[in-house]
Amino acid sequence: MKLVVDEHIPYIRGVFEPYFEVKYLPGDAIDGKSVRDANALIVRTRTQCNEMLLKGSKVEFIASATIGFDHIDTQYCDAHGIVWRNAPGCNASAVQQWVAAVMVKWFKAKSKSPQGLTLGVVGVGNVGSRVVSLGKALGMNMVCCDPPRAKAEGLSDFLGFDELLRVSDIITFHVPITFNGKYPTYHMLGSSNLHHCKPTVLVINSSRGGVVDEISLLEFLYQNPDAEAAIDVWENEPSYNRQLSKRTLVATPHVAGYSLEGKVMATKMVVDSISQHFGLGIDPWWPTPNPLENKIRIEEANSLLSLIERTYNIDADDIRNQTCSFEGYRNTYAFRRDFSGFRVHAETIDPNLLQVLGFQVDL
Repeated sequence: MKLVVDEHIPYIRGVFEPYFEVKYLPGDAIDGKSVRDANALIVRTRTQCNEMLLKGSKVEFIASATIGFDHIDTQYCDAHGIVWRNAPGCNASAVQQWVAAVMVKWFKAKSKSPQGLTLGVVGVGNVGSRVVSLGKALGMNMVCCDPPRAKAEGLSDFLGFDELLRVSDIITFHVPITFNGKYPTYHMLGSSNLHHCKPTVLVINSSRGGVVDEISLLEFLYQNPDAEAAIDVWENEPSYNRQLSKRTLVATPHVAGYSLEGKVMATKMVVDSISQHFGLGIDPWWPTPNPLENKIRIEEANSLLSLIERTYNIDADDIRNQTCSFEGYRNTYAFRRDFSGFRVHAETIDPNLLQVLGFQVDL
């Protein structure tokens, strides 16, 4: 059997060689010719798994080391008996940390305290739920919008989108990109509703490029000089809107989820799914040695805000500070540790709050 693997997926080399003929390629170089006689693919978002790639191939299984799966034509796969799996929640803690670092930077820049401010979370799945926990830990007022969940679970306390825009001091998006159906998310924040936002709002998008209409957002920011934005995902990656990046508080090259913990979990999930599908018997899998067993110790921290800042210097990832290309930075990224990668001794911070955020606490 033959397996084609995105060469930038960490910890995966050597795992499948006893079972497959394995070919490693850059994600954007995986094409119809290279997968023609492959039985399975392990990909990231840069490989578009559609009819153009898959037609006439032997591919029966696709595993994506990503939360999102908009790069997979699921209808085509389902119609042609191709099983696909993604890695939901694998980097939820990393994105939570990125959002936390953005908010800490904003609090300092605006001389604000989180207490009493309202955080609006759009999309309350694996990632959004972590961000809700973050907001509560910081003492913020929480409002949520997730129409599919609200309908399925009868969550009457969730707000409509326009109402969330009106009441939120910070709005953060954690939704997939969808173009059709009852709840499309493409350009869900744009010219038709940005006027509902406060003129001092902070808009955060670490979900998918296209969820926020970048041109409309840029116009809104010019019209409201006290408003801010933090963007990690862009509509035309690896190209990005340089005008918008110049007007943002934070602009990063799609690395919000790039923690060591997130990458190990993503690889674990795709290895386990391949093992289960082909009956290899190597699941549950972990890399050997497992790098997650080593925690970074942080001695006394004075506050939760200062602790967050000590775990991640988000300015180092700002695209405006980089000399290499958007994609080059992502492919050579030195994976940071998210909250779960730290052991903390903090007498002045409630240990329950630290544990909720994933820190290992030394009592």
